[in-house]
Amino acid sequence: MLKVFSKLRSFLLGQEIIEAERRRAVRIPCRIKVGVEGVGAPATVLNISVLGLRLEISGRLRKNTVLALEGRDFPGQPLSARVVWCNSHNNGWLAGLMFVGSNEEKNISWVKTALDKLGAGQNRVKERRAHVRVPAEGIAYLANRAGDRLCEGELRNLGLGGALFLSEVGVQAGTSVRLQSDISGRPKLDEPGTVRSCRKDVRSQNFLVGIEFSETGTEPVRKFLRQLGR
Repeated sequence: MLKVFSKLRSFLLGQEIIEAERRRAVRIPCRIKVGVEGVGAPATVLNISVLGLRLEISGRLRKNTVLALEGRDFPGQPLSARVVWCNSHNNGWLAGLMFVGSNEEKNISWVKTALDKLGAGQNRVKERRAHVRVPAEGIAYLANRAGDRLCEGELRNLGLGGALFLSEVGVQAGTSVRLQSDISGRPKLDEPGTVRSCRKDVRSQNFLVGIEFSETGTEPVRKFLRQLGR
């Protein structure tokens, strides 16, 4: 009986470990520009997790090579990753890489910043569903709560709980705004929220404005996300 219990306990613990790893390995779709050690042209991260990422790149990467990845869209230190696989794709290459840096290195890297912004940070696992962001593009506007437009910019990503907005004008954190979009062929968006972050992108000299919606998962946002997924 004790042996049966021990085997059952080991099985359950094993399942818990597998489930924990599965949750940690959930990949968040994105389009993040990165610099790759030894590669002149920039590469694009197509999805990312706390364990690794998928990379779209112009040149082939050798399997098992350890490379330093430098974030271009998010602040933080470079992080090393090992090439697990690399396959030709259209006129370029797709590669899967696994992070090999220590926890200390990861915590000060651009990857930590990116995961937090995308809603996959370890402290926000329970809120992941609400904060997963879908890459988006197109003209959008920030307006005040009365609906008067303050500035024009570009929608970078969108989730049930918020969005990332690229603007030529900085907006102070804590400002109440409405995110508006009336792109032809897409559902209209006029979502109230609050600016939670605003930082200057060194390369573009524009501002990345992080917005938290007043209500999570409203029907207009869901319609917009469904349209993006088509």
